Amino acid sequence: MSQDDSSVLVQELAAQLGETEGQPIKQLSAIVKYCGADFARQILQETLAVEAKGGLMVKSGTRRRTPGGVFFHLARQQMTGQQRRKIFGAPKKEGTPSPPPPPPLPPFDWSERVSIISPLIGESGKASAVKITLIGRPGKIETRKDLVITAMTHSAGTATLPKGVPKPPETPTLYTVYIAAKQWKRVEPALSDPEDMLIIEGTASYDPEIQGVAVFAQSVTSKGLEKQKREAQKGAAPAANASANAAPAASKPLPPLPPEPPPDDGPAPEESLLLPDAPLEVNQKLTELYAAASLYRQKIAALAAKPADQQFGLEMTRKLLQNTEAEIAAIEQKYGG
Repeated sequence: MSQDDSSVLVQELAAQLGETEGQPIKQLSAIVKYCGADFARQILQETLAVEAKGGLMVKSGTRRRTPGGVFFHLARQQMTGQQRRKIFGAPKKEGTPSPPPPPPLPPFDWSERVSIISPLIGESGKASAVKITLIGRPGKIETRKDLVITAMTHSAGTATLPKGVPKPPETPTLYTVYIAAKQWKRVEPALSDPEDMLIIEGTASYDPEIQGVAVFAQSVTSKGLEKQKREAQKGAAPAANASANAAPAASKPLPPLPPEPPPDDGPAPEESLLLPDAPLEVNQKLTELYAAASLYRQKIAALAAKPADQQFGLEMTRKLLQNTEAEIAAIEQKYGG
């Protein structure tokens, strides 16, 4: 399995299990690496079966395990001792005294960030890729041959962040956005609806002359266009299911979903709220769901293009997409999207 396929599978597992923290996602990645993709998929199916029957309690019996907890519990039972040590570390021996706790770390003070970060810059790491998502309405449009340029601003001061992460400054950040003309032509009609908003995914780079972030769009759609796509797929699903039920089970594989149109050159911050009446954390969740749905559609298109005997994970990915779209629809219905 390629690194990209492994990464997609780990994201699918994390989404299905509801895991968002770094440590469990790292362990999911290790399970795929050391135990294999088929092992991980099998444990996921067993986890879903356990959850469907009411779940699994923790040893103390005080509460039900999370889906992720069930997954790791089942995985531990079925992997070898060597695999367990690689993924979860060596088990602690009974009677072994615990090491003394490390001294408490000092709290972070934003005003001291320059002195903290300066030594890090000389030994900085290297990011292999940078992706950014802007959601909102564009400003004034400037056109050139094969290119559309606009500017957007965003203040992250009200963002909901994990404990320990400092609150961002309220000073707005300027984003200059570069969109291929044919991508713009596809989404421009949707903006006639004043409530619709663009979803721009791409790579970013700081522009020192503009003193802002330049965003180079790879994928451009809108909230309204995504909703239309989901409704069209839901409408096509009953006919596809009826056709599949009428034919013998082994006659042919399930028909693939329509593939996503490829980006011109190759997708989570928000420009404004997706749902104006929804809490910020709901809109952040919706942004994550949009990105996950896009990823699943790309994976489905790639799998459907393979021979029928090589479409491993196609059914699971379709189910993940269906669940993600159901979550999106429920949120939009609840908050008036």
